[in-house]
Amino acid sequence: MPTIAVDKAGLFKALGQDYTTEEFDELCFDFGIELDEDTSATQRPIVNGKQEPPQLKIEIPANRYDMLCFEGISLMLNIFRGKRTSPDYRLVAPPKGELQVLKIAKETARIRPYAAGAVLRNITFTKDSYDSFITLQDKLHQNLARQRSLVAIGTHDLDTIEGPFSYEALPPEKIEFVPLNQSRSMSAVELMKVYENDRHLSRYLPIIRDSPIYPVIYDSKRTVCSMPPIINGDHSKITLKTRNIFIDMTATDRTKLDICLNILVSMFSQYTEEPFTVEPVKVISPHNHQSRETPDLTPRETQAEVSYINNCCGLSLSPSEICSLLRRMSYTASPSRASPDRIDVQVPPTRADVLHQADIMEDVAIAYGFNKLPRSFPSKSGTIAQPLMINKLSDIVRLEAAMAGWLEVMPLILCSHDENFAYLNCNDDGNTAVRLANPKTAEYQVVRTTLLPGLLKTIRENKHHSVPMKIFEVSDVVFKDLSLERKSRNERHFAAAWYGKTSGFEVVHGLMDRIMLMLKSAFVIGEEGLKSKGVEEAAYWIDEVEDPTFFPGHAAAIHMRIAGKEQVVGVFGILHPTVLEKFELRYKNYTNIMPLIRKRRVETEASPSPPPTRRRASSSPAVSSGNEAYDDGTAVDGDTQGAGSSHDQMVKKLVRLALASEYSRQPIRRSDITAKVMAPHTGRQFKTIFEQANHHLRSTFGCEMTELPQKEKVTISQKRNAQRTQTQNSISSSSKSYILTTTIPPALRNPNILPPPAAPTSVSESAYVGLYTFILSLVYLSPGQSIPESRLEKQLKRMNADNYVLSGEKTENVLKKMERQGYIVRVRERDGGGEETVEFVVGPRGKTEVGENGVAGLVRKAWGKMGTEREELEKRLVRSLGDGVEMKRSSNDGEAEEEGQTQVDGEEENEGENDQEQRRAGGGRRRVSKGTTKTPQRRTGGRRERNALVEEEADGEEDMDEEEEEGESEDG
Repeated sequence: MPTIAVDKAGLFKALGQDYTTEEFDELCFDFGIELDEDTSATQRPIVNGKQEPPQLKIEIPANRYDMLCFEGISLMLNIFRGKRTSPDYRLVAPPKGELQVLKIAKETARIRPYAAGAVLRNITFTKDSYDSFITLQDKLHQNLARQRSLVAIGTHDLDTIEGPFSYEALPPEKIEFVPLNQSRSMSAVELMKVYENDRHLSRYLPIIRDSPIYPVIYDSKRTVCSMPPIINGDHSKITLKTRNIFIDMTATDRTKLDICLNILVSMFSQYTEEPFTVEPVKVISPHNHQSRETPDLTPRETQAEVSYINNCCGLSLSPSEICSLLRRMSYTASPSRASPDRIDVQVPPTRADVLHQADIMEDVAIAYGFNKLPRSFPSKSGTIAQPLMINKLSDIVRLEAAMAGWLEVMPLILCSHDENFAYLNCNDDGNTAVRLANPKTAEYQVVRTTLLPGLLKTIRENKHHSVPMKIFEVSDVVFKDLSLERKSRNERHFAAAWYGKTSGFEVVHGLMDRIMLMLKSAFVIGEEGLKSKGVEEAAYWIDEVEDPTFFPGHAAAIHMRIAGKEQVVGVFGILHPTVLEKFELRYKNYTNIMPLIRKRRVETEASPSPPPTRRRASSSPAVSSGNEAYDDGTAVDGDTQGAGSSHDQMVKKLVRLALASEYSRQPIRRSDITAKVMAPHTGRQFKTIFEQANHHLRSTFGCEMTELPQKEKVTISQKRNAQRTQTQNSISSSSKSYILTTTIPPALRNPNILPPPAAPTSVSESAYVGLYTFILSLVYLSPGQSIPESRLEKQLKRMNADNYVLSGEKTENVLKKMERQGYIVRVRERDGGGEETVEFVVGPRGKTEVGENGVAGLVRKAWGKMGTEREELEKRLVRSLGDGVEMKRSSNDGEAEEEGQTQVDGEEENEGENDQEQRRAGGGRRRVSKGTTKTPQRRTGGRRERNALVEEEADGEEDMDEEEEEGESEDG
């Protein structure tokens, strides 16, 4: 609550009575405020050679904005003590009969759409009242106006300016004036720089700094009165000699605007020549229909029930007695003529905190005296507290999950729109989620409709912990519901997630069974013919369901029948790989989602048909469904019981691991093969299983596992660390990581035969393949086969990658994605002066999937058919990429490629070459853009050699960079 410091002697003089500290403390308590400190008995500071007079520091309730100044405190205490009546605030016409006019321009709607004004005419200030006037503005700015973000107040000497006034929004370079207490004129741009380090004003600069237009108020002579919410002009500043004050206020919230204006003019209208009179200002704002006269000091009329007030306070007051008490609290009240149980109340314009009759009842209790209220035990409503049924149910589920070894988490209820929908492969129909009107960050845009994003984000942020992880949450989700008064409804949900290296379906299934058991619901097993009273009253079973959040064929809906009514209460299964990828999760994730309470939607009251037969087996339905077969007849997916020997099972597991890893572009590591495929067997069978798995991949999927090269030690520090940690005998040339590369003959790698993958979409996948191939080509063709970060950013900007290739995705995020997938490696190194340099080199996957021949193919395709110039191009490619690239000889007519050929790697294989050579030259993934598996030879030496293709274009790069800076090279 705000604390107001007032002069002790001045306040007692205004009250007409001296009080001891204890007596004044008792008066404050009776009125509902609190005396925080009396500085009479403390050491006070010395200001200008004089000791500061004694002060009373009074703590004001947060809702009483009318008491944030000396005038408000003294006025309300005098009315409370019966020393004076509530003032009658009036609007009066100006001496000349014409109101001051404030015109609002249409452009202001883009930054601060509302404005109001008022005039205090013939006012007389003293030093204390002037300081109080300034202090009240600061208190309103800090509290109700939220640091000027909602409302900004400006006060001006009306005798120095002339109306009508105009409120406009202009570009900052067009606004120029002399700021308050400054001696020279400056533009708004310069003003922002000048006040960046100002202790008081710097906090307000961010409110409009990034806006293309700034608000400004002019008088009729185009003299700047103020630039809200930053500062006023020096020309119209007020002093102790000011007699007429023009008040302007701009705001983003009209309600707060009216409250601030009413309080300011009400408190200081007592210093005008005719007390408590205010001259209104005519506001003209036709574009948003806000034209009016401000302020509006008309009391608000409302009613309160006598019985309600007496029941809440435990009193038996008559309507006349209640009206008398309300007058002590600055109300105007009288018994209602319509009903003897009601009173008519007029709320003064200073009491914006009065919203309901409960507020009126509170003021009646304050006026009567809290200490005088009867202190008896309530006999009418003496009850024993007990939890709500939904909370009791939540505690049961929460306790059972915790005792089962699961850890409860409590993530935030707000999340981004993508996390709630797109990340879960769901579409937003616009009628499901409650959106925030003005989210501060993209991370908090909607109120969640499912608990799943919170669980997955919790796992993502704790991936460094050991697995498996078992977490759950019992909390509310919110849905839009236009049929309700508040247009939304809460539902209590339960969700659990299991995250680990091995199958955990049975763990999630077991948790669901345990919770259902504690809720006295029986699992239906049709084969056993189970017939019991419990099953008939509450039973549940699972049935396969297609849900885009889960892997196809690996999700089940939880059906429940209670009192003859059947409904789906939840779903559980294996999350889809795209969901895991978006949440940056590596292992399988099994989830169980159940709403604890929701509105039932049952079409008919008739008894439902009996549930389908379900068999409870050790293997999960989500894992065992959807068997696939290879060409040789061997099943790949299915239960262990019908799959043959453990050796065959390991081969199938390795095939599945390879396909799943390649889908997410993750390397197939030897450690993962040992843990997920070989365990608990030894690694002696690795070679045999690896070869048989490769055979299945070649014959069925047209690909094979190819080992990645090791990451090169690029920087000096990396090479030294490698020498310290490895001896000559321990150095291994094997990376123990693999990726899938195609074995399809080059002649068949045509987009008409082998189109780009459709996940997530063929367009985005083609764009991504083309982008990383282009980036790798830039790296390969750069000096030393490494490209500085700044140069790469310029090249991507030159081709408008953000707009035309990445579909709005940030370039930095795409580069990080390529780093994670191994296409490129970011190398950071500091020189002798401590300055950091960042370069990109080709990563292991980039060497294997694209390679030098892939780059050469892209260059040939981009260069086009040039006849006799092709041989010169081939020579330059060899000089730039090394001897590993295969040269293509031009034919007599100058064409080296057949019409319609679309391979990016550009390799032509003779039919006589064996299959192994075809696989080595095929490259990469099953996509249009493919390279080779040959590792490029990195150049070494004291100085990096300049590549042949780069030398010829180096002279023109500076000119192109200059054009780019001027914005003239947006070629897309």
